[in-house]
Amino acid sequence: MKETSFKDLGKSLNEGNPGNCYLFYGEEKYLISLYENKMKDFIASRGETSVNVDVFWEKESVSNILNALETLPFLCDYRLVLVKNSGLFATGRKDDSQAIASGVKNLPDTSIIVFIEDNVDKRNALYKTVSALGGCIEFKRPSESELITWVVREMKAAGVAIEKGAAVHLIRTVGGNMENLSKEMAKLAAYCSLKKTAVITDIDHICTKGLETKVFGLVDALATKNTGLALQIFENLMEAKEAPIMILSLIARQFRLILGCAQNIGQTSSEIAAALGAPPFAIKECMKQAGNFSVKELTQALKDCLEADTNIKTGRITDKLALEVLIVKYGKNTQKEGVII
Repeated sequence: MKETSFKDLGKSLNEGNPGNCYLFYGEEKYLISLYENKMKDFIASRGETSVNVDVFWEKESVSNILNALETLPFLCDYRLVLVKNSGLFATGRKDDSQAIASGVKNLPDTSIIVFIEDNVDKRNALYKTVSALGGCIEFKRPSESELITWVVREMKAAGVAIEKGAAVHLIRTVGGNMENLSKEMAKLAAYCSLKKTAVITDIDHICTKGLETKVFGLVDALATKNTGLALQIFENLMEAKEAPIMILSLIARQFRLILGCAQNIGQTSSEIAAALGAPPFAIKECMKQAGNFSVKELTQALKDCLEADTNIKTGRITDKLALEVLIVKYGKNTQKEGVII
């Protein structure tokens, strides 16, 4: 099996020579949306768009998708078929997956199909087929250095200069999600439009902290045993209508990263980041937090997060109460003579 990159796809589109079959998946939805629009723009550059782009959602019938692929484009060189969240790359639609897999092996030269999926099983027959065609593209979150370059470039395009240090501060304030960053950059550019430059104080004044950043602050309060601050951050998140189950997921992720740092003392932040699949700047902060927890305590914390998740989903406890219990437990000095109490 093989995968390609969105940069390779961009090059193919610029050269006017795209492939016929693609799968877009991964955590960075901003990039997925961007390249979906690039595919539409490519069709528009070759002729009429409105009658040559078909969009199918969720459990659309296989016959409808295949019929669209076999339909010749009208006043255009290509027909684009978008299939979104079909479930064809996961369990549950095995026969449909195999039928589509057979169909995409012999696409007309005038047809392009793009699957956009949240859930992908790489053992799936359709995934293997699209992979063999070189069309599987995982849209991962860019590295911190790539995000910095992107922020500087996008702000410049908006008419506002931003130095690297301020760009780093923006990313660490908002989080690495490109969609959220894009929205906050638009706010920042509008706020700084007259003076034509953005600095750290502007970011602190106008930009909204991302959920990941807020949860990081919550766990940091737990690391310093500041229960009151941790509970206050949690209450603020509740007032902002953030989902407790998502907060729990991010707390568990944070504990996992801190545990990874604690278990890999002596390695650089870049080495640990690569191993854990996290941005280096986040790992640097986790390395600081690791000194406030023992490996045993962090291991137990992850077990408690899993138990809380199970208890919430089975109705044994409300989501808000489960988070409050977890926060109170790890906001206190839970170690005594090396034993978790």
